[in-house]
Amino acid sequence: MVRLSVLTIFLLGFPLHILASLSPPQGFLINCGSTEEKTYNDVTWIPDGDYIKVGNVSTIKFPDLMPMLATLRYFPDMSSRKYCYLVPVTKGANYLVRTTYYYGGFDGGDVPPVFDQIIEGTKWSLVDTRENYAKDMASYYELIVGATGRTLSVCLARNENTTSSPFISSLELMRLEDSVYNATDFSLYTLSTISRHRFGYDGPMVGYPDDQFNRYWEAYTDKNSVTTSKSNTTSVEFWNLPPDAVFSTGLTTSRVENLTVQWPSMPLPPADYYVALYFQDDRSPSLFSWRIFDVMINGEMFYKGLNVSTGGTMVYSASWPLSGLTTITLVPDVNSPIGPIINAAELLMVVPLGGRTHPRDVIGMTALAKEFDQTPPDWSGDPCLPAGNSWTGMTCSEDNLARVISLNLTNYGLGGYISENIANLTGIKSIWLPGNQITGTIPEMGTLRQLAFLHLENNKLTGSIPQSLGTLPKIQEVFIQNNDLDYTIPDNLKNKTGLVLQVSPGNS
Repeated sequence: MVRLSVLTIFLLGFPLHILASLSPPQGFLINCGSTEEKTYNDVTWIPDGDYIKVGNVSTIKFPDLMPMLATLRYFPDMSSRKYCYLVPVTKGANYLVRTTYYYGGFDGGDVPPVFDQIIEGTKWSLVDTRENYAKDMASYYELIVGATGRTLSVCLARNENTTSSPFISSLELMRLEDSVYNATDFSLYTLSTISRHRFGYDGPMVGYPDDQFNRYWEAYTDKNSVTTSKSNTTSVEFWNLPPDAVFSTGLTTSRVENLTVQWPSMPLPPADYYVALYFQDDRSPSLFSWRIFDVMINGEMFYKGLNVSTGGTMVYSASWPLSGLTTITLVPDVNSPIGPIINAAELLMVVPLGGRTHPRDVIGMTALAKEFDQTPPDWSGDPCLPAGNSWTGMTCSEDNLARVISLNLTNYGLGGYISENIANLTGIKSIWLPGNQITGTIPEMGTLRQLAFLHLENNKLTGSIPQSLGTLPKIQEVFIQNNDLDYTIPDNLKNKTGLVLQVSPGNS
């Protein structure tokens, strides 16, 4: 019997062969660390080189290991604040994101490292796969998230407990239909998968092709009676589009007895949870193929007088407070011809988003990263967030919509040129880029009304000195010596009161 074990509130594990028949129809199956496509049981996994530019790769040479676990990408650079994959998405669509980890002792160690994972600007969870690895199991984490742009960043980062290189084995993004989990406002929250079970079943976990989005439905049995359905259910009538297979079995009891299920098996931390419960009358369709019962969770009424037919039904709450062990109790109506039944359930933690960088600053910093050469390796993903994981050389405000307030890459070895989109950094107060190899011209910066310090000395800049620098109300220092600029100084800059202007030596 293959069982999916839930080891922590965010961590799930599976035996090393369980992914063999899974393949989502819409999305990306990225084999991290691979340099070529790998097909396994008619499923094609693509290499990750188009989605990340940092890190090293390694191969785990265990016999009979699946290709998506046989390679990995790891990140030994201790100076980087994060290491990010950028995957193209459809803005406004919702995605299931799954990260999978199998250590395999790639670095010569015996115990996997502990580190953080980040989705966009939100710290998603701690990655701690030690318990699963000790059982020779791979581990995965799963999140439902809304795409706010044309790319989605999934990042790893060191924390105070990280003693060796963070790593990742595979990354999956599956686009969901608009109806799935649509009671959640994904502009404010994500959903982190805690448990997803089909009841009365003890076989391998269900994924694609049974579930079109490749959600994993694990087996669950207990002391209650198991029943097998004698009628078909069409899952397209359910918002969350569960696979038809989860209705084929269920847990039930006699007409006059309550049905009690302790689920999930582990205690939950205090939080709000998305709860979805699925039911279907298991008998052949007839005038009497129905049953009525109340649904209670931890003694609280979740749904009263639920009428379940052979067509099946779902009840849910987009935000239900839970803590500790959870008990689902189905109480039969006195007029119900047969006892309660339950077929499947989903539980996802409601996780508030941790903010994001102002869109203007994202545009500006992304353009700088594109036009500069030799930028820091962590210049990917959200520029400012989460706090402590901003791009190297940057300081940001602590607002929920964070602003870039300073940029300092002095003597960093930058090449390329300064993008004109630097004008989008309207909250920036200081720009320090001296001692690099930057070429091109100084772009217009008249929109940078908060800018006080501009240091571009000791580069290879050419062209004229922009007149817009003299219009900046808070400017205090402009250092542009030792370039190859036209020495003509605009009058409004030359005559500006309180400005320290350094133009020579080194310009024309």
